[in-house]
Amino acid sequence: MFIQQIIAGVAMGGIYGLVALGFTLIWNAAAVVNFAQGEFCMISGFLILTFFVNWGWPFPMAFLISILLSGVLGVIVERLAIRPIRGADPLTAIITTLGVSIFLSNSAKFVWGTHPFHFPSVFGDKPMQMAKITLIPQNLWIIGIISALVISLYFFFFGTLTGKVMRAVAQDRQTASLMGISVNRMIGMIFGLSAIMGGLAGILLAPIIYVAADIGLPLVLKAFMGAVIGGFGSLPGALIGGVVIGISENLSAFYISSDYKDVISFAVLIAILIFKPAGLFLRK
Repeated sequence: MFIQQIIAGVAMGGIYGLVALGFTLIWNAAAVVNFAQGEFCMISGFLILTFFVNWGWPFPMAFLISILLSGVLGVIVERLAIRPIRGADPLTAIITTLGVSIFLSNSAKFVWGTHPFHFPSVFGDKPMQMAKITLIPQNLWIIGIISALVISLYFFFFGTLTGKVMRAVAQDRQTASLMGISVNRMIGMIFGLSAIMGGLAGILLAPIIYVAADIGLPLVLKAFMGAVIGGFGSLPGALIGGVVIGISENLSAFYISSDYKDVISFAVLIAILIFKPAGLFLRK
């Protein structure tokens, strides 16, 4: 049972980690903490619900269109809401992203309603036995998809010109601009990439829980905790911090009580902040 809970925790934590990766990418590139990141997950969940469940599109096509539209939404949010206040006081940026989050959440309620929607288990939820361990195919699919995405991101950032340009903008926007790089365009692309990762997280999360307009804030809170635990600004730290939150939630819910899983997660966060304030993967 312990191994089963670890696997389930890694799957859920991987979803948190995807959202935390989006947090970190945007922070590194634009020095903005984007609290609207969770709403990209929520919108993507509603999009695939509409395309796949309501309209009957094939799942692969609905999957691809949903995450691409999430990316477009990210670019639009950056252009209309973030670019005008970039470089402003950090509190201004936080309030702006919270405003975007509230706007997107209420827009979803207007379009799809306030009730949660069940999403079919497209990855399979029938338990299967491997030795003495009971595995849920859905969890294995989630871990596999996220692993493939992480590997693809590594090759993108270190093996392509666009990825290297994005890394240059994240390291030093002013110097990148002096070298002829269009910083605004690159930051817009980074927002789009972050929204795609958030959209993928929303699609993977939908079969586990449900699709609703109010899932964005709890999800973004857990992802933010994961980013802080890993070291805010560290891409590997964001992913691993999300996994730490996911595992601690699952173990505490199974061995103690589901009522206390959030308490345990915050206790882990506080312990990290006390003993290693910069996070697991950053120096002071």
